[in-house]
Amino acid sequence: MKIYISYFYQLRFFPPNAIPLSTAVWGPKWFKQGTPWKDKRGVWNGLRAEPFVPGQQCDGLCHGPEYCGLKLNDVETFSPTKCSFLRRYLVQLNTLNFDEIMARFEKLGKTIQNKEGFLEEPIAILLVHEAPDNPCSERWPLIKWFADHGYELEEWHNG
Repeated sequence: MKIYISYFYQLRFFPPNAIPLSTAVWGPKWFKQGTPWKDKRGVWNGLRAEPFVPGQQCDGLCHGPEYCGLKLNDVETFSPTKCSFLRRYLVQLNTLNFDEIMARFEKLGKTIQNKEGFLEEPIAILLVHEAPDNPCSERWPLIKWFADHGYELEEWHNG
């Protein structure tokens, strides 16, 4: 099962074999986080990847890039490691067991594939709020955590 990362806006383009999983503390209202439902294309919404949701140890640490001394438009000097929220989030991710997480993805994928009867390989797509061109996002810790375990977490692209 392949795992990708994307942002909530892209969900409208996901194929029926995609399993979007929110990593957000609060997903968009229309996503109805915690209440699984299928959209008109047959894509499940409302599912959450609980282990990837920033925990209490991250509470109150994100105040926007201007408070970290980060300049989003200056990619040369931007470093997410300067952000206390993103650093703490990576610490949280590093407590997870990679093999157990991958087994959970596989089980969820097979369950939904069997329920829906699609033939394509299921794909999991971790959802964050920010677009990929915004480096002030949980993307960096998620991509790093997967990479540290030998897995390339790619951005999902339509088509």
